[in-house]
Amino acid sequence: MLYESKYKVAVLIIIVGGLIFFGFAYISQNDGKTDNTPDWFYPEWAANAKYNQPIRVLDTESALGRYATKTKQIGLKDLARVHGHLCDGLVIAFVEIKAVLEKLFPNGIVDRTDLRAVSKNGPCWVDAVAIMTGARINFQTLRIDNRIGDGFIIQRISTGEAYDVHLKSGVFPAEQASLENKIRTLRAEGKPVSKEDIDRFEAMADSLSRFILNSEPNSILEITLLRDYKFIFNDLYNIRSDIINKDMPR
Repeated sequence: MLYESKYKVAVLIIIVGGLIFFGFAYISQNDGKTDNTPDWFYPEWAANAKYNQPIRVLDTESALGRYATKTKQIGLKDLARVHGHLCDGLVIAFVEIKAVLEKLFPNGIVDRTDLRAVSKNGPCWVDAVAIMTGARINFQTLRIDNRIGDGFIIQRISTGEAYDVHLKSGVFPAEQASLENKIRTLRAEGKPVSKEDIDRFEAMADSLSRFILNSEPNSILEITLLRDYKFIFNDLYNIRSDIINKDMPR
């Protein structure tokens, strides 16, 4: 009887210990995991898209803290939640930025304390690059420059390595670009836009988003290494070039 009791206790200890061990292992494997489940603002076709995978980021652990000892994921649904909606611009930005980050951080962990970027002044583009890279205007790590167009320049500060990324020519449908321009022009002139045009544009945008998220990135993206790239935060300040030779002899 005594032997049997000790045996039962030993088995119980092993079972409980195993549950605790595997419980901690499960938590560890899911630290910082993002939510990619469909929602009213995040359709199933986006959640299940082949190339819609989150990035894993490293940050500091407090306002004046050191590097955190753990990482966390940031996915497309996180961007849609913060940005306000899912749209083709957000999808394009997500895919473009992710592709560059994979080159800058081949180990798969993106250090958001070590990045700066150039983006056009568009809601989708600025929101996506700020969230995914940590680059921000107030820290002088995000340059707003409309000449960049529908793409980005992203640079790793510590190494100087920088890439330009855009969609390849012909990926963005000309018909969608034309309709978008029509809608923006009408609203800029204070004129109304028909519900049919809005619905047609949204259907086009969703179709493009599906295509982007299910296409192998190298087939749709043009990524260029920028050698000796010098990041300039803005063009508001500079030395006065018209006086640099004022003391030169005649």
